[in-house]
Amino acid sequence: MKNAKLYLVAKKMHRVLVVLIILLTIPMSLTGVMMKTGNYFPFDPLAIRMIHSTISLYFTGVFGAMSLTGLYMFIFPYLKNKQEEIK
Repeated sequence: MKNAKLYLVAKKMHRVLVVLIILLTIPMSLTGVMMKTGNYFPFDPLAIRMIHSTISLYFTGVFGAMSLTGLYMFIFPYLKNKQEEIK
């Protein structure tokens, strides 16, 4: 059965989560490149690793939620329409 209200909520959540993923990707990629190249200037290597590890937990949670909302939006058109009972 289709639930249009749930679809609209999922769509709004998905848009917010996309923005959050973009915002989390920037520091993740910067710290990842610093760790890959070994060029930490002017930062402490342990601080960079800690920042990367901390952000990765939030990134994983946001990405998981974004995947679930995206999956529902993908499946929504294939759900059966609600039919009213005829009495």
